[in-house]
Parts: sequence; structure tokens; C-alpha cells
Amino acid sequence: MKRSVPDPPPETSPKDKPADEPLRDRSALYRAIDFYLTGEQPTAPDELRFYNVSKDVSFEDAQLYVADLLRCASVTAYQCGDHLKGADRAMVFSIWHLLEIAKAMVDRSIECLGMKQG
Repeated sequence: MKRSVPDPPPETSPKDKPADEPLRDRSALYRAIDFYLTGEQPTAPDELRFYNVSKDVSFEDAQLYVADLLRCASVTAYQCGDHLKGADRAMVFSIWHLLEIAKAMVDRSIECLGMKQG
């Protein structure tokens, strides 16, 4: 009697894998062990972040910076949308609209912060 044997999974060559994959695997392993031992959700390690914010930055300064970033992103989206047509234009203006909503919420939180302090 012949048995059907499934094909083994294709072998991947080492050149197909990114160079930082072992680092990611090790990092994931350490986070899993920390979670298992402490029960607390660990934060992402600093070496995997693109940007780090100084601990000296106040909440208000952070909010003001976010408002500036959202303003810049909004202007960029609006300018890009001006040069497009059809569905692409609608998509970029949808993004612009979401950025404007986020900026309005950040601006309002800054106003509320000012009311608390004043």
C-alpha cells in the first residue's frame, strides 16, 4: 500500500533572511520570558526604537510638538492631494481630514491643560 507523503516545506537559504532576524528573535524571547516571570507587559527595548524622547520633556511641550508634527503632515497631505485626481486624490484628502481631526484634539488638550494651570 502506498501512502501519500506531503512535500516537506521549502528550504530557505540564509541569504533570504534579514540580518537582524536573530536580534528580533532574541528580543522577542526576552520579552516573553519577562512577561512570564513578572506578569507585566514589557516595553519595547530602546535599541528597536527609531526615536527616543528625553525624560525631561514635559507633557505640554510634547503636546505642542505633536501639534506641530500634525500641522506639517496636514500641509504635506493637502499639497500632495492638490496634484492628484480621482480615487488617489480622495484618499489623500481623507488622510488630510484625519490629520486635521487629530490636530484639533491635540489643540483642545493643550487648551484644557492651560485652563487647569490658570
